Amino acid sequence: MSPGTHTIHPPEELPLPLPEFAAALAEHLPGRWLPDPTTTLIADDPASNRIWDSGPLPYAAFETGDVRRAVLTSPHGLQLYVMPRPHRPEQYLVLPMLPAGTGHQHVTGLRAPRGIAVPADPVRAAAAVRRRFLVDYRHRSLPAWQRATPARLHMEVRFGADVLPRITCTYGRALAHLLTHGGFLLDPATGECHLPKDVSVEQGVRQFHRSVGRLESLGFTVGIHRPIRPARTPERFLPPSANRPQGRGR
Repeated sequence: MSPGTHTIHPPEELPLPLPEFAAALAEHLPGRWLPDPTTTLIADDPASNRIWDSGPLPYAAFETGDVRRAVLTSPHGLQLYVMPRPHRPEQYLVLPMLPAGTGHQHVTGLRAPRGIAVPADPVRAAAAVRRRFLVDYRHRSLPAWQRATPARLHMEVRFGADVLPRITCTYGRALAHLLTHGGFLLDPATGECHLPKDVSVEQGVRQFHRSVGRLESLGFTVGIHRPIRPARTPERFLPPSANRPQGRGR
């Protein structure tokens, strides 16, 4: 090298922003995981209450106001909470959430799958998730689902303030139908299956009836909880099976 010359180093590559990282991570995980289209501040996020294990992050850190999260959802009712690791720009956290239809009361005494820190590279991150906890997460969800199931092959439906149905489901086969073929989404904050907000009531009726008919043909029973105040009773949503005796509540 001649005197006075300098080696030019390429600038360090910045980590992918959260939405791009979450989407790329989902692409590299087995089983068709889907990322939420939007991110949310963790300080205002009710879904943080459904984190099963926070891994290396103290729960007090979820009060931080300027950190956002994404959620990945599998077709079988499992979800991953993905967020930048505070003070570690080269890392993200991938944390297991409670399985669909369950609450913390259903996992008391069960050993939780451990949330982990992963590199900000989505390919390496997906490899770490597969190797370190994904299989364990699936296995440890089974007893939680068994505890949360009110009756054999049974699921419950209630209606939200938007008059659209919200389904509590703890069966992988039924969840796969609702999330993959029925047009339903899994709410990270409640663990319930719900229709997208932009679905009209008419379209929602059709999707709901198709899904209930399919589930009943597979041997599932669906308990319908009518709204307590029937000012906007969604009668069009009630399938013929709703005229039979109601399913047991929780």
